Amino acid sequence: MESKKDPLPHATPEDAAGIEEALNPEKRVYSDDHVCPIKEARMAKKRRPPAHPAVKWTSRLVMGLAVIPIIVVLAFIGAITFMDFNQYKTTIESEFQARTGYPLNIEGELDVSVWPFALEASQVAMQDKTDPERPDLAKIDSIQVEFSLWDLFVNRKLDILGVELEGAHLYLETDKNGRSNWHGMPMLSHFLPEPKATFRTVAYQPVVNSAENRQGNPPSFHWRLNSFVSQNAVLEWRNEENGHTFLLDDFDLMAFDIAPDEPFKLLTNFAYQTNVVKSRFHVNLSTELTVNEALKQWQLADWNGNIRMILPKDTKVPEVRVETTGKTFKLDMEQKTFHVEQAKLGSLKTQIETSLQGQYGAHPQTQGEVKAEHIRLRKWFRHSGIEYPHFVNRKVLRDVSAAFRWKQTARQLNIDDLEMLVDGAKIAGHIQRREQAGRPDQYRFDIAVSELDMDQYEAYVNPPPKKRRSAETAAQPKPTAPVQTASGKKPETYLPIALPVNTLKELDAEGRLTIGQLKAWQMVFTHFDLTLAAKDGQLKLAPLNADLYQGKLRSELAVDVTGKTPAYDWKGTMNAIQLKPFLADGWQYHQLDGAYSGGFDLQTRGVNSYLLRQNMNGRITAKVSDGAFVGMDLNKLLAGQKTQPQDATQFSQLSLTGNIQKGILKTKDFKVKSRRFSATGLGSLELTSTLLDSTLYTVYQNPPKSLRSLKGMKVPVYLKGPLDQLKWSVDMKALLNNPDNQQKLLQGLQQLFQS
Repeated sequence: MESKKDPLPHATPEDAAGIEEALNPEKRVYSDDHVCPIKEARMAKKRRPPAHPAVKWTSRLVMGLAVIPIIVVLAFIGAITFMDFNQYKTTIESEFQARTGYPLNIEGELDVSVWPFALEASQVAMQDKTDPERPDLAKIDSIQVEFSLWDLFVNRKLDILGVELEGAHLYLETDKNGRSNWHGMPMLSHFLPEPKATFRTVAYQPVVNSAENRQGNPPSFHWRLNSFVSQNAVLEWRNEENGHTFLLDDFDLMAFDIAPDEPFKLLTNFAYQTNVVKSRFHVNLSTELTVNEALKQWQLADWNGNIRMILPKDTKVPEVRVETTGKTFKLDMEQKTFHVEQAKLGSLKTQIETSLQGQYGAHPQTQGEVKAEHIRLRKWFRHSGIEYPHFVNRKVLRDVSAAFRWKQTARQLNIDDLEMLVDGAKIAGHIQRREQAGRPDQYRFDIAVSELDMDQYEAYVNPPPKKRRSAETAAQPKPTAPVQTASGKKPETYLPIALPVNTLKELDAEGRLTIGQLKAWQMVFTHFDLTLAAKDGQLKLAPLNADLYQGKLRSELAVDVTGKTPAYDWKGTMNAIQLKPFLADGWQYHQLDGAYSGGFDLQTRGVNSYLLRQNMNGRITAKVSDGAFVGMDLNKLLAGQKTQPQDATQFSQLSLTGNIQKGILKTKDFKVKSRRFSATGLGSLELTSTLLDSTLYTVYQNPPKSLRSLKGMKVPVYLKGPLDQLKWSVDMKALLNNPDNQQKLLQGLQQLFQS
């Protein structure tokens, strides 16, 4: 009989038994411990040889290293949570004062949070080190600085990730000597000129690594911020040198992903106010900002925003919005230079563009160019709260354009290549202003104007009240003639070109002004030429020349404002002036015609036209050729006939000399020649009231037929009354009582009887 073959010849007896049991499940046997043999077989199959001891210790070491940081972090969190950081206030305040020289006071809580890992402080104030009684230099309601936990544990350094400020308030002040309260702060001191030296500078041996040197050259550091946020900040600046104040409030600023030398987005808005103008400015701006690692080079690129100009509600003036854009603004605090390219402002059809560059600090200077088109000055004055005259003509100063180059240093401002267009008048030239130590500013100018109508800038002395327009009157066209008062009289007006006496006393100016055609006080001048020299209250306009009414004025005017009342000295000549249009335009006087030539040397003093006439002294000479007394016919007058307004007494020449004393002109050598008669006379004229009291002794050499009896007789003719209502009359009694006239009358009667 064939023997049964062993399926696993190399298996051990124990393995064979297990396999046998697995192959014959019906013979399944369980131990007393209820252990499944099948499961045990499977587990046995999965068992591996025991691990090497090195592997075991490596696994334990890795687990230990993983647990240690967790323990450290938990310990750090516990320390942060249970530590009272307020105990370090005194240390922080002392260290800050030692480094900056400014006292620091932390009144609020000082705390550190774990997630995010940030330092928080509230009610932080930096005091003014020069005077503790002054307002705090800086205050912050709350500040939160977020740090990087990774860099703290891995790189063992404290890197700032973000800064958030709430209610920061910076108070800056400049005293009367030009000294500022922030000179000890390096970042702010970069923007300041050197303080004015009160004493002579003395050189001493320098101290190496002094506190001041450390402040002036702060060490560079590496920085990168995920965010910087400031809300409700305030910047206040008071300048006691000129009395100006500046205020920036509601200042919000946001920036994200901030890294050195890389552009990042910046959003800001703030309100700006100054005592120079009444308007309050609300600014919204977005731009790309780039800052270098040392925080000394700043660049704004492609900014755009808007500015709202808002006046107080009681003015009832609506706000105006100005759009602003620009290409580049660069600031280098190491070289103390700045550069602006294509900065633009636009609103109300106004477009202004400027580019400039310069430097600041101890030797500041700036230069650039400006181009402005369609500036509505009256509109801007109104929205800025600037008072201006109430012009009769509402269309003036509504379209002004200008272009010029300018350069400014610490003591001098130059405006060159000036080209302006003001209400049709073209203005060109240059202007210079120079500061002088201990003296008023000095001005130099050379201005040429094509044509200028000053009369269109006539303004009301007392503006008429505004009338409410109903629906019916609103549809009616506006009147072109000046409005009238309730009494029916034309409102009083003036030409707003006068300068205050105090301004003239301090004026230091030299320059020339030429005007191709000038209209002022209803008179027209051509080739107006004025050269001004003013200093120490003495003003001299020499020459003061013009061509007018087919004639010429050549004169010099000196003004002395050193006394209580301004004094004037005007001398010159006038040649071939046509009196009829000259008197009609300037004084609305129509009763004298002819070509006037003469000279004058006048002195007076006063602050208005009445006092100038009342206090006038001097001497005049006058010659009038080919003229006429309009409104009076001497022939009709002597014949007893009534003269008409269109009548006239022709003469070939009139001459006189006169002296003026205390506003009264007394004539002498008054002579008149005509084809029919000659006359001599004397009289007086009150310049304040224009009252004339004069007598002409007329002698007829060639009388008309109706007056043949008066040939050779001396006829006294009286001229009395105001110049605009002059009365002519003949003194018949004096005519008959004159012995020469009686003899000639007797001879005339004899000839009559003989015929």
